[in-house]
Amino acid sequence: MSNFYFMEIYFLSMAILTLMSFYLAQSLRSAINNGQTVRNIAKVFCSIFCIFVASLFLYAHLSLNFISSIIIFTFHLFIVFFQMAMIWFPKPD
Repeated sequence: MSNFYFMEIYFLSMAILTLMSFYLAQSLRSAINNGQTVRNIAKVFCSIFCIFVASLFLYAHLSLNFISSIIIFTFHLFIVFFQMAMIWFPKPD
């Protein structure tokens, strides 16, 4: 029973970290759209953080076994691709 509570707390913390990674990606996107200088090292570190959080969240999501793993993988790949697009796409014209 305590293992179930541990996974719930872990799942909640990963959801919060995913929201934080979206906030970081949005901050970089806002700076890019405003024409501010955004260094590549900031983009790299933000990308690493987003991928790391997504991989940990994927592990937590797969351990719960409540929906198909194909749906879970698709969901997490969409999150990562969306965050990478926010970070790496150039300023729109």
